[in-house]
Amino acid sequence: MSTARQPEIDSIPAALDRFLGGFFDRRGWRSEIKYDPVRDCLYLNVRLAGGALSGDDRFLSLIERFSRLQGERLRRRAGLPLQCRLYAPDGNEITADLHRRGSSYLDDDARASRMRRRLAWLGFRRRIVGGAVPGALLWAVTLGLAVAVIGLPLPLALCVAGAAVALQVGALLLEASLRR
Repeated sequence: MSTARQPEIDSIPAALDRFLGGFFDRRGWRSEIKYDPVRDCLYLNVRLAGGALSGDDRFLSLIERFSRLQGERLRRRAGLPLQCRLYAPDGNEITADLHRRGSSYLDDDARASRMRRRLAWLGFRRRIVGGAVPGALLWAVTLGLAVAVIGLPLPLALCVAGAAVALQVGALLLEASLRR
């Protein structure tokens, strides 16, 4: 394996963690990449921390989808095959279950449509509970403190909050433009 391929390959486990992290708690698995020089093949090993995810078809279909997309990409760019192996918390390999259950949602159009809806709902719930609700509670507490403790009139506190949000959006847009 050439060193030119190394950074792209080393980033695969982190990309999987980011991808799955949008739907599930990242403490539920650990991923790593292994290279077999004899077979000239890469293995994406995913080890589950608990038994709940091994029975979740949503999780299995996401891993199967990710490994297929990354495998195609690596085959085109570097000529390397990528295989995904899944291990239960006890160390037993359950890759056959991954392929059987995960592939069924990718290869069957009717089941794939239902799974996409389930995953969209799961991702939406995770974003709302993980991001929007805590942010809204923080703003409510901040506005409450500004009005009750500091004694600002509510319209002024709302103007200050609006200015703070506008400043934050401006900073994010500036950062995004500097990245390009």
